[in-house]
Parts: sequence; C-alpha cells; structure tokens
Amino acid sequence: MKWIAIISVCLMVSCSKNTSCTSAIKGKLKNLSGLDGCGWVIEANGKTYEPTNLGEFDSSLLVENQHIFFSYSPFSGGSICMVGETIQLNCVEKR
Repeated sequence: MKWIAIISVCLMVSCSKNTSCTSAIKGKLKNLSGLDGCGWVIEANGKTYEPTNLGEFDSSLLVENQHIFFSYSPFSGGSICMVGETIQLNCVEKR
C-alpha cells in the first residue's frame, strides 16, 4: 500500500505543467504584422487571441511559432486587427 502512494505522488508531480502561470493554457505565438493593424497573436485550443499587453512581458519570447504557457482575462475593448478574441495577459512563459 505504501508503494502505491509513493508511485501516485510521483505520477502527479511528473504530469504537472512546468510553469508558474496560474491556470495556464498552452499556446503558440504568431506574427501577423503583415496584416493591416495586426501584430503578435496567440493561437490556442483552435482559437486566436489578440493580447493587448504582450509588450509588458519578456520580448525574447517574440519568435514565430514560439510555444508558450499563458493565462489571461477577457478585455472589453476592440481591435483593428479583428482576427480573434481581445485579451489582457496575466502571465506568459516559454514552454
């Protein structure tokens, strides 16, 4: 019984995400600056997100197809790009 508990704990730790972002989502950065009024967006779960504050985070992450963890809050403002949901990022980390 003791071994089952130890193995269970090891599995739980090994399956956890390696990020400090709370409630993180896996995503990928895309550069749409070639489109009028667009910039960097995040693709995740079949959706596109337009972050309003990506510039507040580590600029070394801004690489095409960079895999990231991120968490966000809805943002009520619109965008010129209009390719996805406008969001306010709470956390962004390299995956």
